[in-house]
Order: sequence, then C-alpha cells, then structure tokens
Amino acid sequence: MSAATFRKYETVVVTRHDAGHEAQRKLHQRITELMEKEGARPVRFEFWGKRRLAYPIAKATKGLYMYHVYLAEGEFVRKLNRALQLSQVVLRHLTVRLSDGVDPSTYDFGKEQHFDTLPTEADEGRDHGPTTGWNAEVAGEGAATGFGDEDSEEDEDEESSGEDSDEDEE
Repeated sequence: MSAATFRKYETVVVTRHDAGHEAQRKLHQRITELMEKEGARPVRFEFWGKRRLAYPIAKATKGLYMYHVYLAEGEFVRKLNRALQLSQVVLRHLTVRLSDGVDPSTYDFGKEQHFDTLPTEADEGRDHGPTTGWNAEVAGEGAATGFGDEDSEEDEDEESSGEDSDEDEE
C-alpha cells in the first residue's frame, strides 16, 4: 500500500453510561489525538447517545454509543483497538473496513462530514438521540412524510359522520 492511499474504516465504541462526562470526553480526546499522531483523517463522528444493551456486558445494561468514520492505514487501526481494549470505560468496540485504496487528496470529505459534540453535565436531562439515521428522519420529517397523519384522518371521518347525522335529523 502506498503512502498516498488509505483505507476507509468505521468504528463503533460502546462505553459505560455511568462513567461520567469527563471520562467520555477523555476517551474521545484520546481517539482524536491518536488520529492526529498517526496521520488518520477523520471523516465523521456521531454521538448516538444512551441505549439499552441487548444483553448485559460486565454487569452494565446500558451504554453510550460513539461512531467514528476515518481514513487510515492498518497500523493505526491496530493501535486504536489496543487503546480501546485497555480503556476501563469501553464495554465493546467494533472496527469495520469500508473500502480500500482511498486517496485522501481526491476524497470528498464535505459529502460525509459531520461532527457531533459530546454532551456536557448541563445537558444531562436532554435526550441525546442520534442526529442522523432513521430516528432523526422520523423526528424531523414525520409531519412532512405523512407519519402520524392517520389520527387526523380518523378525526375528519368522525366529524364528517357527525355532520351527516345532524343533517338526517333535520
């Protein structure tokens, strides 16, 4: 592999939900510093928020999900996986190679670029759901796509049937 071409990877990290905001921030900072040090190019970061786990992992039933997409060489992925394995905050992580032979000089970063911020202690009460994906589409475009309009159609049917019954009485 030449120095000019990278591979595109995605990494999902599940961390303890009770570890605290400072631990989450330090883990994210460590990942980004490792990317800078090793020459990896971040493409996307999403904070997916707190989710219930399908099964308990190390006695934890909930976890915070972080999603990273980046361009890097294989050596960086080995170092990242090693750092994640050593972290006390990380419950699970998974790295998947998306494509080979990506040239960062011709790659369109603007097309996929999206960087969420980690929540702070002030955001504790807010729902930290995903800002992209199915849940965001339903939340943001539900009215535009017709989701949830079924109730209003039933109400209109009831109103029109009520009007018909009034006319029958006259």
